[in-house]
Amino acid sequence: MQCSNMPCESSGISSQAIYIPQVKNELIPKINQEFDKLEDVLKFYKGYGKEGGFGVRSSSSKKTKDVVVRKEYCCCKEGESVPKKNSEPSKRKRGTSREKCGAKLAVVRKAEKYVVSKFFEGHNHSLTSPRRVHLLRCYRKLTSARKSLVDHLSEANVPTCQQMSLFEMESGGLENVGCSQQDLYNYKRDKKISLVGHDANLLKEHFEMEKEKNAGFYYTIETDDEGRMTHYFWADATARKSYKYFGDVVVFDTTYNTNRYSMIFAPILRVNHHRQTTLFGCALLCDEKAESFEWLFNEWLKAMPAGPPKMIITDQDLAMTKAISVALPNTLHWYCMWHITNKFFEKISALVYQEHYAEFENCIWNSETPGQFEARWVEVVNKANLSSNDWLENLYEIRERWVPAYVRHIFSAHMTSSQRAEITHAFFKRYVSKQNSLLEFVTRFERALSKIRHNELDMDHKDVNEKPHLKTMYPMELTMSEFYTIEIFYMFQEELFQNVAYKLTATNEDEHHCVYTVRRVKGSDLRVREIVVDKSSNHARCSCKMFECAGIPCRHLLAYFSRMQIEDLPNEYILQRWTKSAKAMRVRDDLGSDTKEICDTSLFERRNRLFQLDSTLIDEAVLTEDGTQFVEELLSSGQEKLCDMKKVRQDGVGNSIQVPIFRDQGLKEPLQVRAKGCGKRLKGGKEKAAKKARRCNGCGLTRQSHDKRNCPKLLNTSSQNTWLNDEDDDEAEDEDDDNINYDDADDCKCL
Repeated sequence: MQCSNMPCESSGISSQAIYIPQVKNELIPKINQEFDKLEDVLKFYKGYGKEGGFGVRSSSSKKTKDVVVRKEYCCCKEGESVPKKNSEPSKRKRGTSREKCGAKLAVVRKAEKYVVSKFFEGHNHSLTSPRRVHLLRCYRKLTSARKSLVDHLSEANVPTCQQMSLFEMESGGLENVGCSQQDLYNYKRDKKISLVGHDANLLKEHFEMEKEKNAGFYYTIETDDEGRMTHYFWADATARKSYKYFGDVVVFDTTYNTNRYSMIFAPILRVNHHRQTTLFGCALLCDEKAESFEWLFNEWLKAMPAGPPKMIITDQDLAMTKAISVALPNTLHWYCMWHITNKFFEKISALVYQEHYAEFENCIWNSETPGQFEARWVEVVNKANLSSNDWLENLYEIRERWVPAYVRHIFSAHMTSSQRAEITHAFFKRYVSKQNSLLEFVTRFERALSKIRHNELDMDHKDVNEKPHLKTMYPMELTMSEFYTIEIFYMFQEELFQNVAYKLTATNEDEHHCVYTVRRVKGSDLRVREIVVDKSSNHARCSCKMFECAGIPCRHLLAYFSRMQIEDLPNEYILQRWTKSAKAMRVRDDLGSDTKEICDTSLFERRNRLFQLDSTLIDEAVLTEDGTQFVEELLSSGQEKLCDMKKVRQDGVGNSIQVPIFRDQGLKEPLQVRAKGCGKRLKGGKEKAAKKARRCNGCGLTRQSHDKRNCPKLLNTSSQNTWLNDEDDDEAEDEDDDNINYDDADDCKCL
């Protein structure tokens, strides 16, 4: 492109510097040139402007009986910027681009044609260079296909800057993308604005579409008196089926900051036969009151094909506790051990914690019977002088809900905490954010859920095609490697491998039972276990109750089977939920049997398929000149055919991408929720003025100038222990120097 300064009297431009685009002659508009449609005029003038280095926009038009009889197109710098009266100065520092440019093209309608009547080619401003012409606004366009691709990439959590990088690599440079990164941001902004007020209705339409695809999909929406959405719960057919297989133990916890309304995300989790975590259903709630949780549990039970679970694990939340007692009265409510044990450091002084927490841990985890726990607890509390601690007293009153000794007889899938819920929340937050609308949240959540389910499918595949490594020559190990899933088998294998280290002794026998004691021959754990065998049924029970709570026979039972020369594990000790065939049984209410899948071919997949074919074709064609010319002709003819197909679609014939029509369902968007996990409570002036007295967590005294980092009591205790240890070390060194036999030093270390 070349530009020249030439006077142009006909244009009416008084400026001395006139810039005329120097382009190919066939691209320059000519007087009396004819066009079939106005779209063809604009396309031709844009081609001229892009080659010449200026932008084009529509100007004035004249209509007669809804028919445009005259139309003008002008340079993008035509006119001048007029400041608005009484308007505040804009915060956005943006310059003006209008320079009263007189370049334009005018056409009039004659005999079903549009004929060029005026053409002024001179510009009063410098023209854009070829390297920058793609930055002009009129040549930047986000096509429908690219918009759909942007939506797909956004659902895949690809940031806008990375989307632009993908388009750059795909197009061979930023100048060939056809849009700027700001255009992508503007598209997302405009789409977000267009959906304001329709979020709840769009979500309901999405659920209705899912129900049409699969009759097993279940959802329910709760609204208030104003028709505003407050709660909603959903569960697909896969989640409902899996409840029949693994619905004995569930984990429930809430999390925050997953959507723009701050609604509380409440998934109900389970553990499958690979010990993986997945979902039974989930909900969004407007608050964390007992009534909301009760509504959720009732709707969840309606959706599930079996009865309530045997155990539910939550944190120590009063609203959850109240709701579970009403909605799930026959389910054991278990408090998360991790949340409770972590509070010991806060509820007792640092000195007491340092000296006695190990004893508390031993009391909690190593007590096998309720009586043993109660005796140890009283002993530790009295020893630590904590009998007046209200928190420990309240904790002891609810000991049946968090101490393992009270629930070892109930199956818990070897879970004692809601840590799986915390891990799952962290996983989901990699897919969702607090800027998501309700529909965006659900679609992104479904992607995350499909990832979890694919992991389960991957483990199923490994169970079929891989065999675990065996450690022993026991026939039982080989047999169970074919029954158990790989993850469960390795747990069983460790118990089987350890059984040889235990000694079995018969201690008591009567008419109905035989009693054996099992103890480890050598090692740190020398506790004595007791196995009771029922003579009538030959059923053996171990005092550790590992099989009852975890569903896997313990090493003590396996030691008994080994002594009795039982080569195969009895069927009563094989839990179906841990086997490879755990999902083989049929769900009775035929959930998903009438599945009607709607195969919606993804635009992203079609685009990838075409790009793969196109890249292969181009790689072969560029090697020769004939091949290059052939592909150019082929692509040109294909483009013309696509234009014809587009015309047919505009006339109402043919298939194209359908834009969903949003119907008003009468639902209003939820209000902004302020949950208890959203941050600190706002305080008033008086409350701020009343400062809490400072308390030392070391000595427990208040209104002191020190804390536990420089507590004199802790420092004295530490220095005294150091002095005693140094003194003991000196005495030990003296004894060693006098008595040790250096020839046997290695043997002494081994002992």
